[in-house]
Amino acid sequence: AVTAATAIGGMAVNTTQEMNKATDSFIASTGEATEKTEQYNQVLGNIYRNNYGEDFQDIADSMAQVKTQLGEINDTELQNVTEDALALRDTFGFDVNECVRAAKMLMDQFGISSSEAYNLIAQGAQQGLDKNGDLLDSINEYSVHFKQNGLSATDMFNTFKAGADSGAFSIDKVGDAIKEMGIRMKDGSATETLKSMNMEAKE
Repeated sequence: AVTAATAIGGMAVNTTQEMNKATDSFIASTGEATEKTEQYNQVLGNIYRNNYGEDFQDIADSMAQVKTQLGEINDTELQNVTEDALALRDTFGFDVNECVRAAKMLMDQFGISSSEAYNLIAQGAQQGLDKNGDLLDSINEYSVHFKQNGLSATDMFNTFKAGADSGAFSIDKVGDAIKEMGIRMKDGSATETLKSMNMEAKE
């Protein structure tokens, strides 16, 4: 019993040391104050206990990518966004940094929450929108154009899906079509085409 207790105690010490080391690397890479070590230890520990990430260092690296891209966010948001990014990585093979960048783009352009953004990305991947590996890139490139054309984040994913279902080679081509449509609507070159469809350009 004494031997077992000693072994368990040693494991606990090693786990604490590994967590502290990982948190230190997070603080160093994000420029956070060392006084917040215990605070970020808590976030890292929560993520680890929820079975996300390969180990403490993997979680710390992912937290750093989230923090770097999203800036001033509270601990709850840091934990939730990191867990969502790790879940997408482990489920669909997405890069954590690219996941966070795409989610941030959706949040910035369409005013949705991080949870909504990640749900849309996950649903899109489940529906085969990343078959050519361009889902995240298309989100980053075309969100602004969908927004400018008065479409929502849900509209964007529905349009990607409709394009994919109708035989578009890639959703990048679908996004580019929306972009070009917006340009032609604004410069007036689409006016005659719209008239042939019994539509008014201004409307």
